[in-house]
Amino acid sequence: MPDNYNMFDRLGGSIQKKKLEKALEMFHNESPQELRRKVGNIDTSEILEKLEEYNPQKLRQMGINIDELKGKITEKDFEKLIQVLGPDGRVVVQKLRSLLK
Repeated sequence: MPDNYNMFDRLGGSIQKKKLEKALEMFHNESPQELRRKVGNIDTSEILEKLEEYNPQKLRQMGINIDELKGKITEKDFEKLIQVLGPDGRVVVQKLRSLLK
């Protein structure tokens, strides 16, 4: 096994991957209004803080394939995210785009 392999990162990655898949499914299947109702008042600063914990290397270490994510996330998803989060959604989308580069 590689020196940087961490079983807990892999387990956490599996959980995060399932959460990502569920979130993408919601974005593809639900209207912005329905998403807003479900997520309530999300604090975008909390989202940005959480996104700061991740980088491409950490995602790979967790077993999350960035190229696979790029193929699943569409421009329409980003637009819907902005609609759901409001003006601060643009900042979140910008961070997500930079993470997926």
